[in-house]
Amino acid sequence: MALEVKNIYKGSEEIDRVNEMYFDSFNKDDRVSMKFLLWKTKKDFVDFLAIYDDEELIGFTYLVTHKDLTLVFYLAIDESFRSKGYGKKAIDAIKNKYPNNTIILDIEAIDEQAENYEQRLRREKFYLKNGFRPSNLKYIEGTRKYDPLINGDDLTLEEFENLIKKYIGNILYLFFKPKVSYR
Repeated sequence: MALEVKNIYKGSEEIDRVNEMYFDSFNKDDRVSMKFLLWKTKKDFVDFLAIYDDEELIGFTYLVTHKDLTLVFYLAIDESFRSKGYGKKAIDAIKNKYPNNTIILDIEAIDEQAENYEQRLRREKFYLKNGFRPSNLKYIEGTRKYDPLINGDDLTLEEFENLIKKYIGNILYLFFKPKVSYR
C-alpha cells in the first residue's frame, strides 16, 4: 500500500468526492467553506491533497505550513477505507513530506460531557499511537475547545498564533481572534 497524492484545486476532477468526504467527516462547526479552502490553495504555504491508493481516491488532507510548523487542518479517510491502515499511512506521508517540521493537529478537547466523548477518545488514542503527543497549548474557537497534538519540537503560543495568522491573514485574524493559551 503505497499512497500517492495529487494537488486539489478549483476544477479538480476529484473535488465533488472530496467535498462529500469533507461533509461526511467533519461537523458543521469544524468546517469552513470549500470556496475559502480552494481560494487559499493559491498560497504557496497551503497543500490541499487528494490521497490515492493506486487509482482509488481514499481520502484527503489540507495542510498549512509556516516556517518549520505544519498544521494538519483536515485529514479524512473515506468511510469505506477506515480501519485498514490508511490513516497511519496518510500521517506517515505527511511526516515524510515535511521531515524537518513539527506537525500539529487539533483534536476536540477530551470532555466527558461531550456527546461524542468516545469518538474523541478514539481519535486521541489513534494519534498518540502514531507518534503525536499533547502540546502545552489549548485552543478555543467560538464555543469549540481543541487540544493541539504535536509530532516534533515543542510549540510556543506565539508560533501557533503566527501560523494561524499566516493562514487566515491579519485582518480576518482580528475579527476571528481564536483564543490560544497555555494549559
